[in-house]
Amino acid sequence: MTITTRTADKQARPDTGKMAGTAAGGGPLAEADGPAVASPGRRSARSNGARRNRGEGQWALGYREPLNANEESKKNDDGLHVRQRIIDVYAKRGFDSIDPADLRGRFRWYGLYTQRRPGIDGGKTALLEPADLDDRYFMLRIRIDGGQLDHAQLTTIADISRRYARGTADVTDRQNIQLHWVQIEDVPAIWEALESVGLSTTEACGDTPRVILGCPLAGIDATEIIDATPEIRQTHARYIGDPAFSNLPRKFKSAMSGCPVQCTPR
Repeated sequence: MTITTRTADKQARPDTGKMAGTAAGGGPLAEADGPAVASPGRRSARSNGARRNRGEGQWALGYREPLNANEESKKNDDGLHVRQRIIDVYAKRGFDSIDPADLRGRFRWYGLYTQRRPGIDGGKTALLEPADLDDRYFMLRIRIDGGQLDHAQLTTIADISRRYARGTADVTDRQNIQLHWVQIEDVPAIWEALESVGLSTTEACGDTPRVILGCPLAGIDATEIIDATPEIRQTHARYIGDPAFSNLPRKFKSAMSGCPVQCTPR
């Protein structure tokens, strides 16, 4: 198995190794530029009956429409609901059966991104439709909350990598592991293997509470102030997969550590 490192949780182009951003798109408030400051002349025209500018989804100004494509997808269905469709439908019927709204949106709630089709360089991404960019393989992100793996977990990831991901695994700077060349038909088996050793891809991406960073030496560093491992586990159990927090305006990143050198926030 080949292990490589990434400087950020971004989607990798498997054909070149170059990075491509994987951000899911912010909520309406994040995208709004805010109201323009009208000139005195414009105020005068408005007071004389000129039509006001159309609302553009600025929640701070009281507008709720229009929503951007990401927010519209989240409004139509909670991303957490896509798991059962993957198990019952997509894994059995194959890539062509996947609803585009799930493929390019809700799949992220379970750590799945489409890979870019080989041979397409970055200069073409703005000119092509998503269907022309997507390969039939996925990047799958595995959460490593707290930044620690035991022997059984590491062995399981290595086995999954060899069986389903062409021996690849990227270690990111936010304590995730990303596999490539994953096929939708294999995802349920991968989940079953991961969950058997206490690992998960739930809310590894999307507008959700992301992986909780922790000091890899927590519990064994003689100079640590506190061992935050119990709090990380309690927070994960309480919030990850809870529908009350699965539709955030944007991703929520957190860290818990008592490391004296503050390795986690760095």
